[in-house]
Amino acid sequence: MASGEEDSTNGSASEAVGKRRCLGLLATAWLTFYNITMTAGWLVLATTCTVVKMYRLVHFYVEKGIHKGLYKSIQKTLKFFQTFILLETVHCSIGIVPTSVLVAGVQGSSRIFMVWLVTHSIKPI
Repeated sequence: MASGEEDSTNGSASEAVGKRRCLGLLATAWLTFYNITMTAGWLVLATTCTVVKMYRLVHFYVEKGIHKGLYKSIQKTLKFFQTFILLETVHCSIGIVPTSVLVAGVQGSSRIFMVWLVTHSIKPI
């Protein structure tokens, strides 16, 4: 009887390890996708997107020689990727990254505050 009990507990333990490993692989896959997406987004902001013929940061300044109109040309993309940073707080809260939720929340909220509230309240931007 003792050996039967050991088998059932070991089976449960191995199932739990298997579930954790599966969740670990899923978390790794998600974080890989998230980081590739964020990198691609920042690259779009930093270079010229020839598909839509919209000038971005470096190309805009080189071509125009002035910064006026720069924010308007990157506004939507910048807001999207800065808002996407809220997922970092979610990552911390569900435990797939070992960072404090408070730290990630403060960093993300300060970026969102700057992009959404400050830029809309200051007209010359």
